[in-house]
Amino acid sequence: METLVSVRRPVRELRPGDHSLLVYNCDEEQRHVIGAFVGDGLAAGDKVICLADTANTPIPGLLGLHPEGLTVVSLQDVRRAGRFGPRAAMEALAREIKRAEETGFRDIRVTADMTWALRLPGGLPELLENERHIEATISPSTCVIAVCQLDGRRMRPGDLEALRGAHSVQAVPNPAFEDSVLRIVRTFKPTGLALIGELDASRHSVLDEELAQLTRSVNGNEIHLDLSGLGFIDLGALNIFADVAKRRAGHGPLVLDRMSPQLRTVMETVGWHMLPGLCLGESD
Repeated sequence: METLVSVRRPVRELRPGDHSLLVYNCDEEQRHVIGAFVGDGLAAGDKVICLADTANTPIPGLLGLHPEGLTVVSLQDVRRAGRFGPRAAMEALAREIKRAEETGFRDIRVTADMTWALRLPGGLPELLENERHIEATISPSTCVIAVCQLDGRRMRPGDLEALRGAHSVQAVPNPAFEDSVLRIVRTFKPTGLALIGELDASRHSVLDEELAQLTRSVNGNEIHLDLSGLGFIDLGALNIFADVAKRRAGHGPLVLDRMSPQLRTVMETVGWHMLPGLCLGESD
């Protein structure tokens, strides 16, 4: 079987013709990414089609509301129709896509969590067959954007490798902040932020704000900062890390992961690694 070469693309940059895969490792990550995908589509006037357990299943990003541009395809209804499995679910989605095309929607967004299919007898081969069909159908499309969801916690390594090979794009979270110098991306396993680029005094306020938002939502757990993508960081940013760690003392440490050897040396020389609530994590 030929394996596709996938590209990683933030969900806001997905475009018509993309058949993407989201492998999520916690419910918060799923809500974060799919909420953005659905919300952006509805805001742009796209048709959004979601496969869900029932017609009343809450869709991420909508606070329980089902706007006019949203259609929920119910797995419960698929079961009642007498046939159940990945193929039947995909056929139900295809019917809704055709209706949306006939209605005249410029762009159509489709998302489905297909983890359930792997638990069926022969589920993986049937799911792979359907994914290959979707890849061939959507890739030339000028109007359909698809995000197939899989729960990484409930998959075997071989299953995940095979399904990744059936998608041309891997959907990843949108950056929390991005400019020409610095990008900050939320991470979920472990919980924290990845910092990419250069972190200087002009971006201290951005760093402080993103850390404040994150610490308000995480209490009693570690927060990890992945520093492997930083080409430069100044002492002021390190002071911000120390202040955040001090404020969080007793509520879970701030862990600095994948620092460069030079930065680790600075931290250890100055003694910051001994501050309460601040830990040096994995090496780069």
